[in-house]
Amino acid sequence: MTNHRIIGFCTLNRVGRTDTKQKESLAAYAAEKTLTLEIVEGRYSHKKKWKVRTELLKLLEDLKPGDTLVTPTLSLLGLDSGDILSFITELMKKKADLHIVDLGLVIAASGYTGDMIAIFTLMTALTVVPKGKPGRKPGRPAKRKPGRPAKKKRGRPAKKKRGRPATKKKPVKPIKKKIGRPKLKKKPGRPPARKKRVSKFQEKFNDEVFAIRKYLKSQFPVKMIAEKLGMPYQALLGLIKKHPTLKGLVKKGR
Repeated sequence: MTNHRIIGFCTLNRVGRTDTKQKESLAAYAAEKTLTLEIVEGRYSHKKKWKVRTELLKLLEDLKPGDTLVTPTLSLLGLDSGDILSFITELMKKKADLHIVDLGLVIAASGYTGDMIAIFTLMTALTVVPKGKPGRKPGRPAKRKPGRPAKKKRGRPAKKKRGRPATKKKPVKPIKKKIGRPKLKKKPGRPPARKKRVSKFQEKFNDEVFAIRKYLKSQFPVKMIAEKLGMPYQALLGLIKKHPTLKGLVKKGR
């Protein structure tokens, strides 16, 4: 009798190191089923079909009738469900058995017939989820716009403008509402003129303008007028010279 090989197939992780989880699952399965496994490691390639993967292709070629292939999961054997089915079809033609650890499924090819492929197709459709591209949501592929792609403009790139950079506008602060009674609105038009402050001496002069004019016309000197009215001479003389009607009645020397 010839010794049949029992091969445990696993892959490296993305970094290129041994995947401990896959090896632990194979070791636990071998201990449960009392199997002696020959471990074969392949590269991490979840984006390639099995026919392009050199380790998996060589493994399939080296298998002989009666050999057994043990895998932790179906996703290690192909890109999607159709690719995995194609690999298992070739495996059945080699009359090798397949053990799938995570599903607890054993496919024996010792009594291989054509009907077995149809049965396995149904099983893979129920158990294997098709793998999509990483980072892309499932759905319809993006439509490409018809026509030629836009040509790139040739020539030198546009020169940058020289000078000072544009000043950024300062953010406008919100107006704070004042607490208290609102101020009354001003009426349209000119504001009323302020009343000028008039001294008591000016008020007395304004009251005695008629009498002062009478005295000046009678040729009274200013000193005499000041004594009669009880007003200081210099101040009275200054007001008379500023008055529009009285300044012409005062002669020099008075």
